[in-house]
Amino acid sequence: MKLKFGACVALAFLFALSGVMIAQTSFPPNSLDPTRNIANPQLLDQSHTPLPEQYIWTADDVSAPHVHGQHNETIATPHYFRAAFNVATLPKQATLYVAGPKALEVYVNGKLADNVQENPDSTLKDPMFETDVARFLHSGKNVLAVKITPLEQRWMHETYFVAKIVPRPPDVYAPALVISDPNWKGARNVAAGWSDSNFDDASWKPVKALGSIESSIDFFQANDDAGLYRWPGYIGASSFLAHTVLPIHSVLEVFRGRSTYSNLDALTQISAPSAGQEFTVHLASANVPEQEVPSLLLDFGKEINGRIEIVSDSDQPIQMTVQYGESKEETVIQPYLGVDPLTVLPHTTAYGPKSSFRYAKIRFVGGGQELRFKSIALDAIYYPVQYQGSFESSDPLLNRIWEVGAYTSHLCMQDDIWDAPKRDRMRWAGDLDVSGRVIDDVFYDHFLMQDTITRLVPAAPATYHVRGNLGYVNGIPGYSAWWISELTQYYLHTGSLDYVKGLHDRLLQVLAYMDTDLDAKNLFANKNNAWPFIDWSPDLDNDTPETRRGTQFEFYLAYRDAAYLLRQSGDNVNAEQYERRAQTLKQASQKYLLDASTGTFGPRWQINAIAVYSGVANRSQYAPIWDHVLSSVTTTKYTALFMSPYYNYYIISAMAETGHTSEALDWIRTYWGGMLDEGATSFWEAYYPTWPKYDFHASLQADDGTGYFVSLSHGWSSGPTAWMMEQILGIQPTGPGFKQVTIRPDLGGLKWARGAEPTPNGLLKIDLQQNGGLQIGVNVPANVEATVLIPVESTSQHVYINGKEVGAGQSQIVENGTRAAVVLHQPGHYTLEAR
Repeated sequence: MKLKFGACVALAFLFALSGVMIAQTSFPPNSLDPTRNIANPQLLDQSHTPLPEQYIWTADDVSAPHVHGQHNETIATPHYFRAAFNVATLPKQATLYVAGPKALEVYVNGKLADNVQENPDSTLKDPMFETDVARFLHSGKNVLAVKITPLEQRWMHETYFVAKIVPRPPDVYAPALVISDPNWKGARNVAAGWSDSNFDDASWKPVKALGSIESSIDFFQANDDAGLYRWPGYIGASSFLAHTVLPIHSVLEVFRGRSTYSNLDALTQISAPSAGQEFTVHLASANVPEQEVPSLLLDFGKEINGRIEIVSDSDQPIQMTVQYGESKEETVIQPYLGVDPLTVLPHTTAYGPKSSFRYAKIRFVGGGQELRFKSIALDAIYYPVQYQGSFESSDPLLNRIWEVGAYTSHLCMQDDIWDAPKRDRMRWAGDLDVSGRVIDDVFYDHFLMQDTITRLVPAAPATYHVRGNLGYVNGIPGYSAWWISELTQYYLHTGSLDYVKGLHDRLLQVLAYMDTDLDAKNLFANKNNAWPFIDWSPDLDNDTPETRRGTQFEFYLAYRDAAYLLRQSGDNVNAEQYERRAQTLKQASQKYLLDASTGTFGPRWQINAIAVYSGVANRSQYAPIWDHVLSSVTTTKYTALFMSPYYNYYIISAMAETGHTSEALDWIRTYWGGMLDEGATSFWEAYYPTWPKYDFHASLQADDGTGYFVSLSHGWSSGPTAWMMEQILGIQPTGPGFKQVTIRPDLGGLKWARGAEPTPNGLLKIDLQQNGGLQIGVNVPANVEATVLIPVESTSQHVYINGKEVGAGQSQIVENGTRAAVVLHQPGHYTLEAR
């Protein structure tokens, strides 16, 4: 049963290693997350000097905060930029790098140096172009001029750019001759000769600098920096991230054409090869025909975030291509980041693009007839955090599901908490309402949670613009509601009142905008023409009566939670207002949205689940909602009205709330266990058990489409992990920072279960044993008041604590005589049972 404010989450993790063709690297037991037991994480940029080049744009067109992944209304007219710089000694080679726009013209001293447009089929944002400009330079003053024509209604990466000229061959890092910075000038209307070195640009305005290329985590959202992996010196990851090198698990496919390989087994060895034992590619000729280019398909054993690492032992530059995939089919057929060229300079280390993947295909294009490698491995990039929460039960499948969910959420902890580490790599409040609860339960993180929650809502009076809508978090009405819900859950878990108070004005800003979308009946009416979204399912992902009904229930939950937060912050006036507003929404829901003939809120699983979960549905309505709607969740097959793993969390929560925990467990085994049966090592963005199994990835449905773009590691799919903590162990904080907690365990047919929940004062531990009756072991930390709800078969049973019968008046019969409530005021270990 749900006693928390807002929603909960549950996580899971399977470690399924595929078959081996060449060699296999064994991983130690209990290392589902390869970064789990790293005691001293190596920070990614520990010895890195941040690059000085800055993103710039014409000053008059930079009117809103620079937030990646958001649309910008820049008109599709040319923008012009100029920079003067001095060259003391002419270099033999000089490479110009420009990133950001899809198309550009570049002039050096009035001469056209490059006119290039990115392939429109490319999935890389921040495309990077490099050009040899040495022949255009001369001693003394030089002028670099750039013309950019952004496309109307494009993503934010079309409205900035970064540039530099390095006096070296391509892909070599060295101090630059010129970089993009505030010394540049920009204009929208120019006269003839604007690119000449002697042109008078006195009327042009200084550009607006948006920050250095590695200065802000906003620059790393939404794959916006995926094209920058070849930018010399670029790391592009936040200073708080760490990395570790992981070996190849197995080589699945070997294609040699007319070429040959030596020491292929060295690729899967952890130790460095000795002299003469390096992996070597012997190309058949200096110019291998395209159809004969040798290649390897690599398997790293599990979904992982990072980039492929190539360490050369060759005397010549090695030319390769790299392509990634979360499935083998995606890797080979349609890699999300495309097929990317990679130059590995002699005796150096090079990296492929940063993404999340399990498989990589590498092709050896050229660089001499003998290509030697010290190693080819994975540079795993991760957020260093300790696993504190835990769960284990008599069902090994549930234990695997819990672990896979925890690992899935950890993979999403990168430059803030993303929906997914492959796509979209962005902050989404709905996704966070699930993955955030897992993070609270398992990792007890503060920094990344607070940073993500804060950045989802800019400070007033700033406006934010996503999908053409001002005012809603992520442009989705329900996601504003989930933002409030997750903030409430974070506060209940951590007790961080100062942080909540710091968001007081933003909370009121969000609530005020939500208010504008209610009609005279106190129903959500979408007056702002926003994007009402409930789930990736027919009639639930656009403006329909069903999405409006579901959004109404999400609003009710948000208003109720907001009133609690406002009262905790000392704002009683607004707290009373939103308590009244919540009540009017519930009354309107019961009056206008309830189907009186069935006692349900329509036929859809998701809508009835959120009615129960939010508290809109009354307890008297639980039975008809179960009988007419939710009971069919586990029996319906071949339906187009599927649910995603995201909203499935609220469905299993509603199943438990209506008294059907064992049925929810069976559905978890079928649904999330089904992903594991299909080889999942992290939980997928979309899934339904009856979807096709052959080339499964191509059949997954999300974002109004089907195909390989669908993420195989998505934080919103980790719900069972938190659910097991909340529903099986029964841990539900009801006071800030676990000052009060309700423990209502329900084994749901399991023989035993145990686990731990992090609190500000240590771990709250639960140990459940089914021995005739339910025996409950509880370790209560200091400053925690725990109310334990003990199952009783009749009111004649007595409650025992540590073997001693509880006296009269020390326990209370609740829940229609099915539970006895006992309050534990002091820290310590307790064993409780009724007999």
